[in-house]
Amino acid sequence: MLFAIGMLYSAARLNSFEEAIGSIVRIDVPAGVLADPLAPVSSDNGTSTRERPTVKAGETPPGPALNFLIIGTDSAVGLDDDDPAAHRDRTASVALADVIMLLRLDPGVRRASLVSVPRDVYVPIWRGGLPVREEKIASSLLVGGMEQGAPTLVETITNNFEIPIHNFVVLDFYGFEQVVDELGGVSAWFPYPVRDTGSGLNEPYGGCTLLKGQEALAFVRSRKMEGFVEGRWRRVGVWNDLERNQRQQSFMLMAMERAIDKGARSVIVRNDLIEAGAATVVLDDRLTLRTLLDLGRAFSSFRPDDLDRYVLPVIDDSVGGSSVLRLDDSADRVFDVFRGTALEPEEVRVSVVDSRGVVDEPVPPTVRLGYYGFAVDMRTAPVVARTTIRATIDSYEAAVLLGRFIQPAPVFNFGEHLDLDAGTVELRMGVDFIEFLAEQRTFEATDAVARDYLPGVLIEQASKPTPRRALQDEDSTTTTTSISTPTTTTTATLVPEGSTIITTTLSPEETTTTLALDEPKTLPPDESTTTLESAETTTTLVDESITTMAPEDGATEELAPEPDTYNLSPILDARPPAGVKC
Repeated sequence: MLFAIGMLYSAARLNSFEEAIGSIVRIDVPAGVLADPLAPVSSDNGTSTRERPTVKAGETPPGPALNFLIIGTDSAVGLDDDDPAAHRDRTASVALADVIMLLRLDPGVRRASLVSVPRDVYVPIWRGGLPVREEKIASSLLVGGMEQGAPTLVETITNNFEIPIHNFVVLDFYGFEQVVDELGGVSAWFPYPVRDTGSGLNEPYGGCTLLKGQEALAFVRSRKMEGFVEGRWRRVGVWNDLERNQRQQSFMLMAMERAIDKGARSVIVRNDLIEAGAATVVLDDRLTLRTLLDLGRAFSSFRPDDLDRYVLPVIDDSVGGSSVLRLDDSADRVFDVFRGTALEPEEVRVSVVDSRGVVDEPVPPTVRLGYYGFAVDMRTAPVVARTTIRATIDSYEAAVLLGRFIQPAPVFNFGEHLDLDAGTVELRMGVDFIEFLAEQRTFEATDAVARDYLPGVLIEQASKPTPRRALQDEDSTTTTTSISTPTTTTTATLVPEGSTIITTTLSPEETTTTLALDEPKTLPPDESTTTLESAETTTTLVDESITTMAPEDGATEELAPEPDTYNLSPILDARPPAGVKC
């Protein structure tokens, strides 16, 4: 997870970076397990064989979109005996997948997308091209063994979710702690004291907290978090893996911000920051220095808030007395983002410009495109030779989707200042137009053509990132946690139908946490900075911290017999609110 951060920002230090990459341990991956990022381009599949545009001087062509599988294992090798994460019921070297994330990096449009796969999702485990048995997905590493655990997880994801994986990164507990410590810790913000006796999390103060390696690991592993509110330890959230996944994603953003603050974007970034990441990860044997350098250039100005974050909708189930998760049918919409096929024709408006001259056809283009689901308007214009799709870079996916229906594959024209309405792409039909395909071309084939027409990446300075997009499933039950910064809004499917949904809003002046109670509860205020009124808690920030403090060890009160009757809003984003600098 943290290596991906360094990968994006440290490539500018070519000498140190090259040495560090060369020292990384690699896993030999069997042929056919990892996807080929370069789709074949030939006239056989209907793609264009016309001359490609050339890249300008000082630029490098944008590479293909890549899906990275980020694996955090629960191996305890290397941990100190007093580390809470070292106390397990398995041998230290025997590992499960504790964190599973898919990171899609598209250098052509400067977009990054991230989704967490809950470790308890129950699926067939694939190895050697065959399904072995059904298990929780976290056990893929055990099924694959020491040498082939990561490739087994790749096969399992590819075959169950139909998502191509191009490369993977593996990090264990010790490596995670080392990288966080090398960053000097990561700043977090809690609205009240928190703990998790299972993961070892214990932050006795609310407000700003610097999480060092052990503390950061306890935070990202926390599944049963409690908050000290109104003089008692109380359950935070609904204690499920989805909340835990959200916290892991949040920590990834905080670590990115910390890395930037430490100079990770600078050409004078410290060698030890680069070397710490390289010394603690394992990579597949296909991830090249050239790929990392190209990604580093494309994303060198990427802002953490521009990361598109997704959470998979799941359903609780039980197998043999063990609690498991099943994917909801709507999970396919999230997976489409990582397949490059998130858009549907119904979401795209096409402005057709007929420049073919006089054509005798029984069905006009507006009817054909409308049949596919596109919203269409049409006009005529003077004759042109080539069929062209014009779109802004933000509408790249829409342009590729339209191009899948056109024979032969069109020329593409992407620009920031085209006179097109938002969400609209223009199809200029030229003399070379043959037909609209009854069966659309594959995304990979069309993307391979369209990507050649994207602007190149400046070798010395990357282009400005494009605005983030949001994907919302209208049929899903959602919780939205908004933090009052200009660009941060996280939407996630969190709780099953019938559960209480709570929204927490943080502002520079105050923090208001809405608590879900079974019945109205009126409590008298006191003279401290914490005031309780009915079902609402208001805590005023004092000197950029919160004065509430948990009792010392030995004086802590146990959970209420029925913790569900006082369920604090889940901490899904521990980043400081606007106006608070930790």
